[in-house]
Order: sequence, then C-alpha cells, then structure tokens
Amino acid sequence: MTALIIGENSCNSRVNDYFTHKGFTVASIPDVYKLRSVTGEVGNFRVDSKEDTGIEDVHYTEIDFIVLTEQPSAGPVEISGLMTRSLYEAGKTKAASKTAILEPKVFLLDYACESPLAATISALSDAAELARNKRQVFYLAKFIRTAGRGIEALYNEARNAGVTFIKYEDIDIRADLSEEEYSISVSDGVQELEIKTKTVYADGDLDVGERFIYAVKKLNLTANEHGYLTEDKYYLSPVLTSRRGVYHITRDLAAERLDEGLEFIYAHAKSGIYYAPSYGVAIIDGKKCVFCYNCYRACTHAALTPDTESNQMQCLKEACAGCGTCAGLCPANAITLEKDVVGVDDDTENIKSVAKDTANASCKSLVLYCENSGCATLGDISAIPEVNFTGIETQSVPCGGQIDLERLSEGLETYDRALAIVCPDDACRHFDGCKRACAQVKRLQDMLSAAGLDAKKVQVIQVSQAMPGVLKEELQEFLGGK
Repeated sequence: MTALIIGENSCNSRVNDYFTHKGFTVASIPDVYKLRSVTGEVGNFRVDSKEDTGIEDVHYTEIDFIVLTEQPSAGPVEISGLMTRSLYEAGKTKAASKTAILEPKVFLLDYACESPLAATISALSDAAELARNKRQVFYLAKFIRTAGRGIEALYNEARNAGVTFIKYEDIDIRADLSEEEYSISVSDGVQELEIKTKTVYADGDLDVGERFIYAVKKLNLTANEHGYLTEDKYYLSPVLTSRRGVYHITRDLAAERLDEGLEFIYAHAKSGIYYAPSYGVAIIDGKKCVFCYNCYRACTHAALTPDTESNQMQCLKEACAGCGTCAGLCPANAITLEKDVVGVDDDTENIKSVAKDTANASCKSLVLYCENSGCATLGDISAIPEVNFTGIETQSVPCGGQIDLERLSEGLETYDRALAIVCPDDACRHFDGCKRACAQVKRLQDMLSAAGLDAKKVQVIQVSQAMPGVLKEELQEFLGGK
C-alpha cells in the first residue's frame, strides 16, 4: 500500500517512519503550493505535483490514502503599531542568538480572541523547550485549559522546565517602536508584574492562512465556518476529514494523540475503509445530467467528479456515503441512489411488512445514539434519572451518519418504535452525519405514513453534551412519559 504525506510539519519524519515501519511505501509533498490536482478515490488517488522547476509535473498514482500535515496558521497580532510573532511559529525560532538569551520570551494567549486548544498545546510545548534552553519564559493566558488528553502533562512539563504562568485578569501592553520593545503590565487580581521584551508570541485570530486554504481546496475537503477541518474535542477521532482516505494530522496532537491518530489511520487502511453505503451509491443518468456542477459543489465527501469526455458527472463509489444530498438537489432529477433504482416501488409494501401494528407489538423501544452526542458524557443512557427504561434497548454508533434507513427499518421488525439520538446541526464531527440521520428518519416517517402506519414510530433527538436536561425531557416524551 502507498501513503502520501502532504504539508510541512515537524512530525512529518515521525509519520513517515511509522508507515514505513508498517510496510507502506511513503511519498511526500512538503510544499502544498506544488499540488496541481488530487483526483480519484480512496485506494486509487492520483496526485499531480509540480517539480522544483515549476514546469514539469510529478504524477503519484494508485495512492491508497493521503495524510495532510499542513497546519492552520493564524497571523500574528499587531499591538500599538508593533507586530508580534505568530504563536505557531515559535517552534521554528528557538535558535535565538546568544545576545538574546537573557531576554524574556512571552507567550500571549486570549488577547485578540479566545485561543483554541491547539494554541494552548503549541504554546506549552514551545515554552517548555525554550525554558529548558535556559530562556526566561512567561506564559500569559486568561484561561487555563486542561480538558484535552495529555494537556495536564504539558502544563507540568512546562512548570518543571521553569516557565512562569500568569492567569491574568488585566493586561496592558505598550510598544516602543524605536526600540521595537514591548512593555507589559499584567495582573492576576492579586499581584502585578512588569515585563519588558522584544519577543512576544501571540495567538492572532481564527484565520487559517492562505497555505492551509490552498491545501483544503486542492484536496476538496469540507471545512467548518472558520476553515478548520477538525475540532478540538478529546472524545473524537483526531484525524478524520470529510473525504474517505484523506486524514489530517492536526497541530493540537500532543505526542499521545499523534500515536493514537497514526494507529487510527493504520487500522482504517488495513481493515478496508471502503464500506458500501447501506442505501446504495449515487447513480447518474447521463441522458438527464445537464453538467451544472450543483452536485459536485454540494457533496461533502468529494464523491462526485466531472467526466469531461462524456460531459456529465460521475460518482466515485468508494467515496460515496449514500447520503442522497446530490439526488435531492439535482435540478434534472438525474441522480438516484442505487437501492432506490432496484426497489423504490416496493418501499411501501416493505414497510408494511416490517413495521408491526402497535396492538400486536410488545411495546419495546430501540434507542440508537451517536457516541459523540449528549450520551458521550452521560455514560450508560439507562442511568438517566426520572426516565423508566423498562423494555428499552440501547445501541451506540460511532457517528449519527451510520443510523440509516436500513438500520431503522430493521429495528422496527423487533421493536415497536425506534429513536435516534445525534448531535445538533454544525456540531457533527463527521461532517453532517447528524443531518444525514435526520434525513433518514424523515424518509422512514414518510414511508410509514404512506403505508398507513404511525410515523411517530421512529423519531430523532438532537442534543449535545451540555444538554442533559433536554435529553431527559425528549426521552420522557418519546417514551410516553413512563
């Protein structure tokens, strides 16, 4: 198998060594601007890259999976006309001159905006290393973050190295432009400290930078509203992106999580991440396709690609998740899902035979829940107080996107009703898995109604970890208040 590393990152050699040791052939494109195009699907990517001359192309074919290591790079902060250094570049500027050894180094977080967890990890790692090299280092932050795995260890490492921590309530920064020096007055509410330095590493804003945007576009990945591919959530897989076979090694991965991420990629690659969507892949009717690119733009999985020879879209089966988004928005009705084609006329009869009448059922309920939703912190769902779970069976799934029509309808063979619990919109780590689950529930409800059955036999609840009260109330209503 062949892996391709794209991007510049201090962990590149470690990623290379890991997969080489596992028996993979590993190629690398450190400069994302040398990417020309990335086409194909998991197990058979084709990547075209520019040579150093900028003229000749290098073609990487039959790439099994891609590891993106390029990082978002928020710009530095300007304070009183003087530009700070980017927090994420601190690790690249450790080799300070001997004359600057006694000059304090300041890591400033939560100044321009509330810093993400990634900034905390980057700052702690670099601050500790500078302190070990006998630099005087100050770590100034409005908030102390310890939620992520391995973060507490980084704090301890930095403290033991000699980093001075100040959780500030008030801070005033002035700049001397002629001396290019900062005067910092900082208070934790009890004591005040004055610091003079020429070196301030600051977390700017949520801008991800041009290099990262370029890589995301070339890989045709789905990003969130701020341009990020992943979320800083300790309970989520740290490497998944919207496109099968493309993974992202994020800057918030401490050593412990980097190993976890590499093992996750390896397990995926070896076990075969090419699973068939339960309701079939998209089928495109070339006679109807008007080549409008609507489906290409909407597909979050990069499964649709233009076929310029036949002037129509084509579906990459190994990339398709069978979510039906493309079929729902195609203006020419040129797209159907594979199982729709072979069995759409039998849907109503199938549902009639599967869904049992309430009078003949034993009043049992199936609860399918996404392990990343509100249930992730509640543990055993049956332990929710004030909710009677007699006759309830609960099953967890890695993502709400796996709660599909087939799984729900099969549940109605044994249970009187089925409930899906997924994340709220825009909170799904697996790129709209929650929306897909809601669409599948709605589709089954429509089929039940068409069959003359109670559509309320199947329902969906969207809750986050911070909404246990809402979950309890919704469950009580679904279970009839018993």
